[in-house]
Amino acid sequence: MNRHASARTRSNPLTLLRWELKRGRERLICQVEREPGSSAFSVIVVPLRSLQRASVERFDAAVAAIRRHAALAADLRADGWSVAAYTR
Repeated sequence: MNRHASARTRSNPLTLLRWELKRGRERLICQVEREPGSSAFSVIVVPLRSLQRASVERFDAAVAAIRRHAALAADLRADGWSVAAYTR
């Protein structure tokens, strides 16, 4: 790997889990990322029609972040959202 690719990789978060959910015409993204240069993890929720309402929660451990993602996804599904796409 060349020096520029290595630097770019270190500065970009690593997405561990990403779900796109839908409810009618609404869409949102709920994902878990590992923050670059640290051992911290973020759970990010982005409503695609209202980006300014995005939220970020930070965790010290991947397990805690993934559990939070699961809890958020369960709450969203209970509110009528369904999974439109996912990556792992």
